[in-house]
Amino acid sequence: MEIIGIGTDIVEVNRMKKFLERESLGAMAFNQKEIDYACKHQDPLPYLAARFAVKESIIKILGNVTIKDAKDILVLDRGMVTLFGDAKTAMEQMGIKEFKVSISHEKKYALAFVIGVG
Repeated sequence: MEIIGIGTDIVEVNRMKKFLERESLGAMAFNQKEIDYACKHQDPLPYLAARFAVKESIIKILGNVTIKDAKDILVLDRGMVTLFGDAKTAMEQMGIKEFKVSISHEKKYALAFVIGVG
């Protein structure tokens, strides 16, 4: 197993609320499955913030994927990640076979640490 890239990101949960209030930005960032998963919890915001942090971490690893492609990165329970579209193409071109994901979130912050391995 070869480490090809590392990315990390921290998201303030209150900023995620403001982000989601702008409907077009929230729609660009999250797949319906991610929204459904987060809404199963009493407070979905930390869960969405954590998934956004994972997406940002992966975008940092891939380098050439812009934020408009964030919906092509699907993050579900326990940090399971599936990529589609340009994000998947970039992953394959870099020789990344999978992402190892660590997520942590509390009331104020969500953090993700991601390793792309080949």
